Amino acid sequence: MNRPGALAALNTYVQACTPAEAEEPEAWQASDLVTDVLLLFGPDDAEQILHRVDRDYAAEQPDVKPHFPTAD
Repeated sequence: MNRPGALAALNTYVQACTPAEAEEPEAWQASDLVTDVLLLFGPDDAEQILHRVDRDYAAEQPDVKPHFPTAD
């Protein structure tokens, strides 16, 4: 998914939230969305997803030299 798609997903998620949740900071809303997505998976798969997210996030930082990570 690209950034516009991620923003659309977050906006859709927030529209389905309670009014109190919709008033929370965007970072909290994003955290809630990610948590709900992880809860769709079993614990082992959720751990693997978190591991890959951490690795991919680090690789996307502007000061990181591009490389192709090995497949998990």
